[in-house]
Amino acid sequence: MRKITTFLAVGALLAACSSTSTPTPGGGGGSGDGNVTANLEEWHMALSTNTVPAGEVTFHINNNGEETHEFVVVSTDLAEDALPVVDDQIPEDSDQLTAIDEVEDIESGTQDATLTVNLDPGHYVIFCNLLAHYGKGMHATINVE
Repeated sequence: MRKITTFLAVGALLAACSSTSTPTPGGGGGSGDGNVTANLEEWHMALSTNTVPAGEVTFHINNNGEETHEFVVVSTDLAEDALPVVDDQIPEDSDQLTAIDEVEDIESGTQDATLTVNLDPGHYVIFCNLLAHYGKGMHATINVE
């Protein structure tokens, strides 16, 4: 009986100490590594996680929509839906943004576009900067810890 009680106590302790996290598109737990899947379509951008560790981050970009899109990464303190807009586009040289990198002209059906960047801890916004795409909702946030 003592062995069974000890076994159950150890099992309960192990269960309490472990945790799992399943990333959800557009938010949720961290991926635990620097790989992020980004799904683009009209007029939405979904990331497999919104938190990654600092260092090398690789975005695996899928354009599942019917339109051509872009994937622009900037560092900013602004919320993803509060970036400056001029003539239906984000001025990427704005003093409120620090441009990191981008992939232009990701055509419909593209399944293998990738972007690898080295990110410091902070707040980043990713968006499509083709005419009016940002304003229609093509943006997401990623936080680097």
